[in-house]
Amino acid sequence: MSINHVIMRILIMLVQAALFFAVASYAHAGPERGSDTPPSQEVKVTDAKEKESEGFISSIVKSLTDEAHLKIGYGIVQWKMDLERSSDGATATMVHRDESALFLSYGSKPSFFKDSNFGYTFMVNYVDFDMDNQEIPGDKYADFGTEVKGYIVYAVPTLFYQWGEHRYKGKFVRLGLGLGVGTGRYSGTVRMSTGEIVYTEKRNLEPRLAISNFLEARWNHIGISFSYASPRIYGDGYDVRVADVSANIGYAFYF
Repeated sequence: MSINHVIMRILIMLVQAALFFAVASYAHAGPERGSDTPPSQEVKVTDAKEKESEGFISSIVKSLTDEAHLKIGYGIVQWKMDLERSSDGATATMVHRDESALFLSYGSKPSFFKDSNFGYTFMVNYVDFDMDNQEIPGDKYADFGTEVKGYIVYAVPTLFYQWGEHRYKGKFVRLGLGLGVGTGRYSGTVRMSTGEIVYTEKRNLEPRLAISNFLEARWNHIGISFSYASPRIYGDGYDVRVADVSANIGYAFYF
């Protein structure tokens, strides 16, 4: 998948979030006035609502871009996918060790609690995976000719503690923990604990609970990150939990 395609996915997600909040704001404004309102006042009320809606959308776009950043990195990732079949409880674990990967992440403007080192931000991360080994008893791995491919996108509000400069382009070390939503698509074959090899897939995107924690050191535009993420997804009669541990070095583009 090309970098342009990946960037477009994240931009679409951000636009969808802005539209969602805009619609929610419009619904919260309540119903329009009744027919007993003079036409001139109705026009004024409509114009005011339109300006308020435009102002709200502008504030959302500004909050997503003002002092935000887009980081592109390259590193290694270790994947693990646990599957449990809903019908009989049969299980399987797919793994991939030390696979090189391209990382793309978005972070909103960091905000701090008064003058403390504690703060919060909003992060969106994308990473794809390709697992072709399975875990067997004894913490060993085997190749049964099975393979699962897919990608994960997760968006999490993140609390962090930061050492160093509080400038968004500064030099700092940041330790964070986030809880939000994640989704993904996958398809492929797995060998279940019953011994059978089955095909499973998930094509539709359904948001589910996701957790993420990270340690990042950044020197202006250059950053080194270590992270763990575990979104949970469901599909095709299976309960699936995907987890990744990664390390990457990247370059941050600031808005």
